[in-house]
Amino acid sequence: MTNIDTTPIDYTASANNILPQFVDRLRQLHSIIVQNTYVKDTAKHLNRIIQDANNETMVLIVGKQRVGKTTLVNGLLGRSILPVSDQNPTGVNTFLRYGENEEVKAYFLDGMVAIFDMSKLELLTTGDTFASQILREHLDYLEVYIKHDLLKSVTIIDSVSLEAGGGEMAYFSESLINRVDEIFWVLRSQSMAIDAEILLMEALKNKGVVPLCIVNAIDTNNNTEAFISSEKERIGHLISDFVPVSAIDALEAQRTENKELWHQSQYDNLIAQIQRVAMNSDKKTYAIIIRFLQWLERFRFELTVIPHRDPFQSAVENIEKFAGDTQYEFSRYQRDLAIVQEYEQEYEQVANVFKNVQTLYQLLQTISQNDYLQDDQVEQFTEKAIIYQQALREYRNMHNEYMREYERLDAQHKKIHGKGLMKAIFGQHTQNEFFKERVLRLNEQQEECVTQYAKVREAEASIIEEIQSIQSYLIGLSKKRLARIEKRVKELNQQRAKEKKQLKLYAAKLNEFSCLIEAQGFIKDNIQPFLMEDRMPLRIKDQQMLKETIDSIIDIDLSKNGLLARSQMNNKMESIEIPFEVGSKYPLQGLHLAETDVRSNDIPAIPKKLEVQYES
Repeated sequence: MTNIDTTPIDYTASANNILPQFVDRLRQLHSIIVQNTYVKDTAKHLNRIIQDANNETMVLIVGKQRVGKTTLVNGLLGRSILPVSDQNPTGVNTFLRYGENEEVKAYFLDGMVAIFDMSKLELLTTGDTFASQILREHLDYLEVYIKHDLLKSVTIIDSVSLEAGGGEMAYFSESLINRVDEIFWVLRSQSMAIDAEILLMEALKNKGVVPLCIVNAIDTNNNTEAFISSEKERIGHLISDFVPVSAIDALEAQRTENKELWHQSQYDNLIAQIQRVAMNSDKKTYAIIIRFLQWLERFRFELTVIPHRDPFQSAVENIEKFAGDTQYEFSRYQRDLAIVQEYEQEYEQVANVFKNVQTLYQLLQTISQNDYLQDDQVEQFTEKAIIYQQALREYRNMHNEYMREYERLDAQHKKIHGKGLMKAIFGQHTQNEFFKERVLRLNEQQEECVTQYAKVREAEASIIEEIQSIQSYLIGLSKKRLARIEKRVKELNQQRAKEKKQLKLYAAKLNEFSCLIEAQGFIKDNIQPFLMEDRMPLRIKDQQMLKETIDSIIDIDLSKNGLLARSQMNNKMESIEIPFEVGSKYPLQGLHLAETDVRSNDIPAIPKKLEVQYES
């Protein structure tokens, strides 16, 4: 049921012609929008409208607990098909449809459909076992297929009981109410409609929905007429009519083939009402059209918010980088190419880092200038090398000081005695004591040189012992550095490929919305002209609503001014890998220091000790 004006419609066009044509257009529209997952629920609602338009007339049985809704349906079917339980009322909405093979289809909330035989109906509707409770928690609704002539023209829905409490309006599924062609509101004789029910009836009345009231269990009340009269005073303005029946008598009459009891049940009146609803095809056509107008409003709202939400928004923002600036990808490639060129220069430097290393000093300089050649093992070696160099410098300094002092004293001795210190023979000359003292001091310096020279050779031997292994280790560090550079280039290309792939995904995501653009055109070119024809049972206000809604739908720009077409994504998004073929171009230079390259070749010899000679 939908928000249908109660004013009679002055149209006589047959639904046998209009409705099938309309449904055909709705099917085409559904096939277009179902391609987009963003409007999945909206497409589902449209499909439900299509199904309901093709289905038999649907009558919804509504009422609070214990009024006999299920028994009422069983009375129409002539046998106790639906389980009835005093402890557990019907726990799931049950659609009774015509079927040659009697079976139950269970529709679960996650979309799964399972088929059961009729023996499982109690388990699914009123059973109180743990399995029953688990199943019902996940059930959406049931379809029960029964071979009964009444169901050839009408689908009857046995609904769950109205939920109400605290005097508030009773709750019932609005989506289900909107789907049906008629509502039969069941009261039990002598059990008045409660306030919550009346509030719901008033809400339905405001939507143009006026149910038929079925007063059940007249067999238990001899004064049903008075009860109906009283209820007419209270809720007559909310009810189209009152039909008294006895579901119990109807069931028993059909079981025993008792015509008098059947007459007493007054089920003929109820069946007449059902047939009346089934034959009112014009009303159904109008109701389906109105439901579609309401669906259009929902569709309009969803199209309105799409441009402002992901994934549409993020897809547009990323693709606009390409569509908005044709130089963007080129400049990005040039930037990445410059980065790779820097990596190539670094690779060349590392590959040639030992090219000019020919001495220990040059090796230490190279290590100190390149962080990647420094770690604990290398540091231990460099410390030993530095100790060796320091010992060597100290020895040279000692040797130089000795030689300066020797040469100065030797010159003085020659000046006084006419010969050098090496030929000196100290006697009673007044200057000999001076020279003797200085010679002793020189010999002390000579001993210091001997000690320092031993330190130099010891440090030198330690370096020579490690020089081969440390060279291999340094080569290994260089190889790791080269591999790291190659990895960086690979990661850069992987990042580029990832970005390209992501942009392709954005393009694909944006392309998903192209079906909605197609839907906009289909609604304008195929739906609107059809519904605006004179033969359609639409009032002026309906036509005005239709035009305003469709105009709003058309005005929504999902193409972003042809962004996807302008971007030429297939050409722009080719993954171009930047080449980095440096291995053969820059082979790693080896490190080949020999002992002679490490040992200092200009270490001055240890000065000879001066022997003091005296005159005999």
